[in-house]
Amino acid sequence: MLQISNLKKHFGGIKAVNNVSFEIQENKITALIGPNGSGKTTVFNLISGILKADSGRIIFNKEEITNKKVNEISNLGVSRLFQQARLFNNLTVKENLLLAINNEDTKFWKNLINYKFTDEDYKKINKIAEVVGIESFMNKQAGDLSFGQKRLVEIARAIINPHKLLILDEPVAGVNPKLRKEILLLLKKLKEKGEAILLIEHDMNFTLNIADNVIVMDEGKVIAEGNPKQIKNNKNVLEAYLGE
Repeated sequence: MLQISNLKKHFGGIKAVNNVSFEIQENKITALIGPNGSGKTTVFNLISGILKADSGRIIFNKEEITNKKVNEISNLGVSRLFQQARLFNNLTVKENLLLAINNEDTKFWKNLINYKFTDEDYKKINKIAEVVGIESFMNKQAGDLSFGQKRLVEIARAIINPHKLLILDEPVAGVNPKLRKEILLLLKKLKEKGEAILLIEHDMNFTLNIADNVIVMDEGKVIAEGNPKQIKNNKNVLEAYLGE
Protein backbone atom coordinates (compact mmCIF):
# COMPACT_ATOMS: atom_id res chain seq x y z
CA MET A 1 0.00 0.00 0.00
CA LEU A 2 2.75 2.47 1.01
CA GLN A 3 6.35 2.02 -0.10
CA ILE A 4 9.12 4.30 1.13
CA SER A 5 12.46 3.96 -0.66
CA ASN A 6 15.80 5.59 0.26
CA LEU A 7 14.10 8.60 1.81
CA LYS A 8 16.36 11.43 2.98
CA LYS A 9 15.74 14.72 4.74
CA HIS A 10 18.56 16.83 6.17
CA PHE A 11 18.36 20.04 8.19
CA GLY A 12 21.78 21.61 7.74
CA GLY A 13 24.22 19.03 9.06
CA ILE A 14 21.52 17.01 10.85
CA LYS A 15 20.46 13.87 8.98
CA ALA A 16 16.91 13.67 10.34
CA VAL A 17 15.93 10.92 7.86
CA ASN A 18 18.88 9.09 6.41
CA ASN A 19 18.17 6.62 3.59
CA VAL A 20 14.99 5.16 5.14
CA SER A 21 13.07 2.36 3.40
CA PHE A 22 10.03 0.37 4.56
CA GLU A 23 6.55 -0.76 3.46
CA ILE A 24 3.09 -0.53 4.98
CA GLN A 25 0.65 -3.35 4.23
CA GLU A 26 -3.12 -3.20 3.84
CA ASN A 27 -5.32 -4.31 6.77
CA LYS A 28 -2.41 -4.06 9.21
CA ILE A 29 -1.40 -1.79 12.08
CA THR A 30 2.23 -0.71 11.68
CA ALA A 31 4.04 1.15 14.45
CA LEU A 32 7.00 3.48 13.87
CA ILE A 33 8.94 3.81 17.12
CA GLY A 34 12.27 5.08 18.42
CA PRO A 35 13.80 7.51 20.91
CA ASN A 36 13.20 11.26 20.71
CA GLY A 37 14.97 12.76 17.71
CA SER A 38 15.13 9.47 15.82
CA GLY A 39 13.27 10.89 12.78
CA LYS A 40 9.78 9.42 13.23
CA THR A 41 7.79 12.64 12.99
CA THR A 42 9.94 13.85 10.12
CA VAL A 43 8.97 10.68 8.22
CA PHE A 44 5.30 11.40 8.96
CA ASN A 45 5.72 14.97 7.73
CA LEU A 46 7.32 13.73 4.52
CA ILE A 47 4.52 11.22 3.91
CA SER A 48 1.80 13.80 4.49
CA GLY A 49 3.51 16.53 2.44
CA ILE A 50 4.31 18.97 5.24
CA LEU A 51 8.02 18.61 4.46
CA LYS A 52 9.72 18.09 1.11
CA ALA A 53 12.16 15.19 0.78
CA ASP A 54 15.75 15.84 -0.29
CA SER A 55 15.74 12.51 -2.15
CA GLY A 56 14.00 9.14 -2.21
CA ARG A 57 10.50 8.07 -3.18
CA ILE A 58 7.12 7.65 -1.47
CA ILE A 59 4.64 5.49 -3.39
CA PHE A 60 1.02 5.25 -2.22
CA ASN A 61 -1.30 2.82 -3.98
CA LYS A 62 1.10 2.68 -6.93
CA GLU A 63 1.12 6.47 -7.29
CA GLU A 64 4.14 8.57 -6.41
CA ILE A 65 3.30 11.16 -3.78
CA THR A 66 6.85 12.36 -3.06
CA ASN A 67 6.76 16.14 -2.48
CA LYS A 68 3.11 16.51 -3.46
CA LYS A 69 1.07 19.16 -1.65
CA VAL A 70 -0.67 18.33 1.63
CA ASN A 71 -4.18 18.60 0.16
CA GLU A 72 -3.25 16.46 -2.86
CA ILE A 73 -1.94 13.68 -0.61
CA SER A 74 -5.02 13.93 1.61
CA ASN A 75 -7.31 13.73 -1.42
CA LEU A 76 -5.52 10.56 -2.53
CA GLY A 77 -6.53 8.92 0.75
CA VAL A 78 -3.98 9.65 3.48
CA SER A 79 -5.60 10.94 6.68
CA ARG A 80 -3.42 12.12 9.57
CA LEU A 81 -3.88 12.64 13.28
CA PHE A 82 -1.38 15.22 14.55
CA GLN A 83 0.45 15.13 17.87
CA GLN A 84 -0.99 18.52 18.84
CA ALA A 85 -4.72 19.29 18.76
CA ARG A 86 -5.83 21.10 15.60
CA LEU A 87 -9.52 21.62 16.36
CA PHE A 88 -11.43 24.86 15.81
CA ASN A 89 -12.01 25.77 19.47
CA ASN A 90 -14.84 28.22 18.71
CA LEU A 91 -16.88 25.53 16.93
CA THR A 92 -18.84 22.65 18.40
CA VAL A 93 -17.62 19.07 18.16
CA LYS A 94 -20.34 18.41 15.57
CA GLU A 95 -19.17 21.33 13.42
CA ASN A 96 -15.55 20.20 13.66
CA LEU A 97 -16.55 16.75 12.43
CA LEU A 98 -18.65 18.15 9.59
CA LEU A 99 -15.64 20.11 8.33
CA ALA A 100 -13.70 16.86 7.88
CA ILE A 101 -16.29 15.20 5.67
CA ASN A 102 -15.37 16.61 2.27
CA ASN A 103 -11.60 16.73 2.73
CA GLU A 104 -11.48 20.52 2.47
CA ASP A 105 -11.34 21.85 6.00
CA THR A 106 -8.53 24.20 4.98
CA LYS A 107 -11.26 26.10 3.09
CA PHE A 108 -12.84 26.89 6.43
CA TRP A 109 -15.42 29.58 5.69
CA LYS A 110 -16.33 28.10 2.31
CA ASN A 111 -17.25 24.88 4.05
CA LEU A 112 -19.18 26.48 6.87
CA ILE A 113 -21.13 29.02 4.82
CA ASN A 114 -21.47 27.71 1.26
CA TYR A 115 -21.42 23.94 1.62
CA LYS A 116 -24.81 22.35 2.22
CA PHE A 117 -24.45 19.32 4.46
CA THR A 118 -26.82 16.45 3.71
CA ASP A 119 -28.72 14.04 5.92
CA GLU A 120 -26.09 11.45 4.97
CA ASP A 121 -23.35 13.75 6.27
CA TYR A 122 -25.10 14.01 9.64
CA LYS A 123 -25.68 10.25 9.76
CA LYS A 124 -22.01 9.70 9.04
CA ILE A 125 -20.73 11.92 11.82
CA ASN A 126 -23.26 10.51 14.29
CA LYS A 127 -22.14 6.97 13.46
CA ILE A 128 -18.45 7.85 13.91
CA ALA A 129 -19.27 9.70 17.14
CA GLU A 130 -20.91 6.55 18.49
CA VAL A 131 -17.96 4.37 17.45
CA VAL A 132 -15.42 6.72 19.05
CA GLY A 133 -17.58 7.40 22.11
CA ILE A 134 -18.04 11.16 21.83
CA GLU A 135 -21.80 11.36 21.22
CA SER A 136 -22.46 12.80 24.71
CA PHE A 137 -20.59 16.05 23.99
CA MET A 138 -21.27 16.65 20.29
CA ASN A 139 -22.85 20.07 20.99
CA LYS A 140 -20.03 21.33 23.24
CA GLN A 141 -17.54 23.85 21.94
CA ALA A 142 -14.20 22.20 21.26
CA GLY A 143 -12.43 24.78 23.42
CA ASP A 144 -14.38 23.58 26.47
CA LEU A 145 -13.29 19.94 26.16
CA SER A 146 -10.74 18.13 28.31
CA PHE A 147 -7.47 17.02 26.72
CA GLY A 148 -8.70 13.43 26.43
CA GLN A 149 -12.00 14.48 24.86
CA LYS A 150 -10.15 16.61 22.32
CA ARG A 151 -7.97 13.61 21.45
CA LEU A 152 -11.05 11.50 20.75
CA VAL A 153 -12.53 14.22 18.54
CA GLU A 154 -9.24 14.47 16.65
CA ILE A 155 -9.30 10.70 16.07
CA ALA A 156 -12.93 10.93 14.91
CA ARG A 157 -11.97 13.69 12.45
CA ALA A 158 -9.13 11.59 11.06
CA ILE A 159 -11.48 8.64 10.59
CA ILE A 160 -14.19 10.75 8.93
CA ASN A 161 -11.75 12.32 6.49
CA PRO A 162 -12.04 10.07 3.38
CA HIS A 163 -8.99 7.82 3.44
CA LYS A 164 -7.30 4.54 2.64
CA LEU A 165 -4.44 4.97 5.12
CA LEU A 166 -4.77 6.41 8.64
CA ILE A 167 -1.56 7.82 10.14
CA LEU A 168 -1.63 8.64 13.84
CA ASP A 169 1.01 10.69 15.65
CA GLU A 170 0.99 9.62 19.33
CA PRO A 171 -2.75 8.84 19.67
CA VAL A 172 -2.53 8.10 23.42
CA ALA A 173 0.04 10.71 24.50
CA GLY A 174 -1.13 12.41 27.68
CA VAL A 175 -4.39 10.49 28.04
CA ASN A 176 -5.41 8.53 31.14
CA PRO A 177 -5.19 4.70 31.32
CA LYS A 178 -8.96 4.23 30.83
CA LEU A 179 -9.00 6.32 27.66
CA ARG A 180 -5.79 4.65 26.46
CA LYS A 181 -7.56 1.28 26.65
CA GLU A 182 -10.59 2.68 24.80
CA ILE A 183 -8.38 3.99 21.99
CA LEU A 184 -6.58 0.64 21.76
CA LEU A 185 -9.91 -1.18 21.37
CA LEU A 186 -11.07 1.41 18.82
CA LEU A 187 -7.97 0.95 16.64
CA LYS A 188 -8.36 -2.83 16.80
CA LYS A 189 -11.98 -2.43 15.63
CA LEU A 190 -10.85 -0.25 12.74
CA LYS A 191 -8.32 -2.89 11.69
CA GLU A 192 -11.03 -5.56 11.80
CA LYS A 193 -13.01 -3.37 9.39
CA GLY A 194 -10.07 -3.36 6.97
CA GLU A 195 -8.25 -0.16 7.95
CA ALA A 196 -4.53 0.26 7.30
CA ILE A 197 -2.98 2.22 10.18
CA LEU A 198 0.51 3.67 10.65
CA LEU A 199 1.22 5.11 14.08
CA ILE A 200 3.94 6.73 16.14
CA GLU A 201 3.66 6.00 19.83
CA HIS A 202 6.06 6.26 22.77
CA ASP A 203 3.98 3.97 25.00
CA MET A 204 5.71 0.64 24.35
CA ASN A 205 3.05 -1.46 26.09
CA PHE A 206 0.36 0.14 23.94
CA THR A 207 2.43 -0.31 20.78
CA LEU A 208 3.39 -3.93 21.34
CA ASN A 209 -0.19 -4.84 22.22
CA ILE A 210 -1.67 -3.40 19.06
CA ALA A 211 0.87 -3.51 16.21
CA ASP A 212 1.18 -6.27 13.62
CA ASN A 213 4.51 -4.89 12.49
CA VAL A 214 6.97 -2.56 14.23
CA ILE A 215 9.63 -0.40 12.55
CA VAL A 216 12.31 1.04 14.83
CA MET A 217 14.29 4.16 13.98
CA ASP A 218 17.36 5.66 15.62
CA GLU A 219 19.40 8.64 14.47
CA GLY A 220 17.46 8.90 11.22
CA LYS A 221 17.82 5.26 10.21
CA VAL A 222 15.72 2.10 10.43
CA ILE A 223 17.58 -0.21 12.83
CA ALA A 224 15.02 -3.01 13.17
CA GLU A 225 11.73 -4.28 11.79
CA GLY A 226 9.53 -7.21 12.77
CA ASN A 227 6.57 -8.36 14.84
CA PRO A 228 6.26 -7.17 18.48
CA LYS A 229 7.93 -10.30 19.90
CA GLN A 230 10.92 -9.92 17.60
CA ILE A 231 11.26 -6.23 18.43
CA LYS A 232 10.98 -6.82 22.17
CA ASN A 233 13.97 -9.19 22.01
CA ASN A 234 16.07 -7.23 19.52
CA LYS A 235 19.41 -6.16 20.98
CA ASN A 236 19.67 -3.02 18.83
CA VAL A 237 16.23 -1.89 19.99
CA LEU A 238 17.04 -2.49 23.64
CA GLU A 239 20.19 -0.39 23.30
CA ALA A 240 18.69 2.46 21.28
CA TYR A 241 15.07 2.68 22.44
CA LEU A 242 15.11 1.28 25.95
CA GLY A 243 18.61 2.36 26.84
CA GLU A 244 19.69 -1.11 27.90
